[in-house]
Amino acid sequence: MNPTTFHSEGSLTAERRRAERRISPSLAAYHWKGAIPRQNSVRDISATGAFLVTQERWEPGEVIALTLQRSGPLEKENSFLVQAKAVRWDDHGVAISFVLPPGADLRLWQSPLKSAAEQNEPEDILREFRVAQAISFLSRISAETKDSVCRLLHEELSNYRLENAVEIALKAEKMLGASVEGDHLHALPHVAMRIVEGGSWSSDDRWMLQFWAGLLAASCTTAGGDESSLLFVDLLSQLKALHLRILAAACTKSTKLVTGPGMMSTRPLNWKAADLMKYSGSHDLIKLDRELNYMADVGVIASREQSAFFQQMTDTTVAPTGLGLELYARCNGHRGTAQKFYGVGVTPAGALALEL
Repeated sequence: MNPTTFHSEGSLTAERRRAERRISPSLAAYHWKGAIPRQNSVRDISATGAFLVTQERWEPGEVIALTLQRSGPLEKENSFLVQAKAVRWDDHGVAISFVLPPGADLRLWQSPLKSAAEQNEPEDILREFRVAQAISFLSRISAETKDSVCRLLHEELSNYRLENAVEIALKAEKMLGASVEGDHLHALPHVAMRIVEGGSWSSDDRWMLQFWAGLLAASCTTAGGDESSLLFVDLLSQLKALHLRILAAACTKSTKLVTGPGMMSTRPLNWKAADLMKYSGSHDLIKLDRELNYMADVGVIASREQSAFFQQMTDTTVAPTGLGLELYARCNGHRGTAQKFYGVGVTPAGALALEL
């Protein structure tokens, strides 16, 4: 009943270790039959395949889309979609082998940070599938990173940083997947690694991870030789989620002006305190005044008139600089001139799919 192996690299000893089969009682695999999802118990699973307890009798070689998650109602967030190929069936169910994307490096039961028992939980198994997909994507956009990214994601990052790094890679992959030329885009190895490592330190915030993912996507070009993102890696590393919320609102709502070849500025936005609190997600006006000054110091918004000492801010002006506009465009995954992203003097519609 052993499923066919899709990994050809490494010694026989390493392969046997990777294919170790274990039981995960709470893990389930769902497939769709028409419009109805069918839940199948996973009797055992390894890095190469699994045995499903199911009434289905797929023919050997048939490819099935499976959603892996903890048993229970289907979830969108805590699940993983994987392609599998039927190997053989018997009275109890079907043996399947995983059809992983090129370059994937799936390592189950090998985490040095957790005990063997802990690694049998569905969430741990799903994390390893996500790591394998992230490695596949990063290796595809920059083949030279394969060894480095395997070492980084499998051995060097804490669990917290690992989750962030993987999320950044998978979000960037999704962005590029919507592009016609997505399969032909490449990034410089040191640029891709700087973004993944730098972004892994982010707070677990959708704004931060989305911005890092956009920057990674924007670093991919057909020529694969663009180093210009390094400036924005350093800049993004200096900002927090609150700054990015403010910047997103300001870049989206402001009127853009072309001031020269490749140069842009904005007309200042006049925001009431209520507007600023709404866009930033904070109600601490003293803190917001301080954070706006910091954003001006790093150069993403223009300097503004200072509030009087101990006087609470009631309204303010916010004007993204050319640098801030460029950062926002790139963090949306935009490749090319910022003027094109903003429509040259026209307030852009859409941009990041996040609520302001």
